[in-house]
Amino acid sequence: MHNPRHDISRTQFQLERFTFFSDGIFAICITLLVIEIKVPDREQLNIYTDASLWHYLSHNSLKFLGFFISFGIIGHYWSVHHRIFGYARDYTISLVWLNLGFLLTVVLLPFSSGLLGEYGSDTHMFLPYAAYVANMCFTGLMNCWLWLYISNPRRDLLTHKISDTRIKLGLYRSLAIPVIFLFALLVSFFLPLVSRFIPVLIPVILHWGMKGLERKADIKEK
Repeated sequence: MHNPRHDISRTQFQLERFTFFSDGIFAICITLLVIEIKVPDREQLNIYTDASLWHYLSHNSLKFLGFFISFGIIGHYWSVHHRIFGYARDYTISLVWLNLGFLLTVVLLPFSSGLLGEYGSDTHMFLPYAAYVANMCFTGLMNCWLWLYISNPRRDLLTHKISDTRIKLGLYRSLAIPVIFLFALLVSFFLPLVSRFIPVLIPVILHWGMKGLERKADIKEK
């Protein structure tokens, strides 16, 4: 397929459609996440005291943990998506389909999160967590591919020249989440309960672990 040849104003409009459509997908995914968390039916579950309610909530604590982690991950990829397309001044048909591929992995997150929430309390079952981790890895890899496609100077899609360090920073940030989840999956075979908490380290690594490289990129682009 040939790339469209719009004038500058139309190209900007099409890029805005990109982000608006993607924003809608992210918003729907976050909404679907919370639908999986249902208020317990007091009659069906025989919950009439604080103790019985606390027992229900504690029994489903891993489900709540999975929700908060998934919410944070989707929110993170939404902000990253905004930053990536903030660098774009033009687009290609390949970029359109690449973005759709990335969004495909995002829309699967409520399902894999719900699967983990439903069966994750049984730490002896590995398939739900493996499916969840696989989804996270595919999302991270598609995000990485999207960043490398747009940041490639040979495609001439950038609003301005960015340093190689900035490109590496985006690459490392994209791959950090899949690597952490793969590590958590390996740990789950030996310490299944501990593995559920490993993704909590993601914001620490993304924020403080990349500080040096981010400062280096800022210095190079001054």
